[in-house]
Amino acid sequence: MHKCITTGPEPLIFDIARGSFVDGPGVRTTVFFKGCPLSCPWCHNPESQNYEMETMFFPEDCIHCGNCTKGKKCFALARRNIGKTYSPERLASLVLQDKHYYETSGGGVTFSGGESLGFIDYISRVILLLKKEQIHIAVQTCGYFDFNEFVLKILPNIDLIYFDFKIMDNEIHKRLLGKSNHLILENFRQLLEHDISVLPRIPLIPHFVANKENLAAIADFFLKYRVKHCEFLYYNPGSREKMIRLNRKPHENLSDKPVSMAENRAWIDYFKQKINA
Repeated sequence: MHKCITTGPEPLIFDIARGSFVDGPGVRTTVFFKGCPLSCPWCHNPESQNYEMETMFFPEDCIHCGNCTKGKKCFALARRNIGKTYSPERLASLVLQDKHYYETSGGGVTFSGGESLGFIDYISRVILLLKKEQIHIAVQTCGYFDFNEFVLKILPNIDLIYFDFKIMDNEIHKRLLGKSNHLILENFRQLLEHDISVLPRIPLIPHFVANKENLAAIADFFLKYRVKHCEFLYYNPGSREKMIRLNRKPHENLSDKPVSMAENRAWIDYFKQKINA
């Protein structure tokens, strides 16, 4: 079983987004963990893939103070360290600052990444603190995690799981994302046997995910397990700029333009035709 590494006693967190309306019901705070077992070329948050601290460069903010060449902190924050640690108690305290908004909107806290379920021991401690305050908990996952540990430490205390479906062909999955998809598909199948709300999501990434063969394979899998609902995520080309700021080269097949709503609608209609065939 693959074990995700951490950088210390607590994992790195690269963002805590308050007031989110897109990561679950109601007003939410989304906690983004740094580190993921997959290496999706289109990842909207490429700074989340590496488990270690990284630096992003913002040349438009550079005032040529020279501090970076002297090992000093950048005066204008043109170079920014990505990743910060929080104790479980500190993180719970921060997200509970918005408890009133969760209560009035039916919202809560969402753990995302990266892959938050690569840090099961840590987030289980945070979740226990939040559940004492009756906070709704959602988890976003790529599906590559230790299922037994998840059932033991996480499942009894969460309310919703967003589960991403990307590439169904195992060889293509291994070549592009760095891991087999066998564990991912098996984890999803096992989740369906438990009393938990699971919402599959399909990122409509041009060329990689949004093609007829792949979407048809996802539809066949959903039909096999009687999955009736899913969400579609649209491609955001902003990931390319983030990669460049991280001194990485974007994949040659990664589009630098957004996809039109008409194209996205066409892929959704194609998928629905396969599901309803």
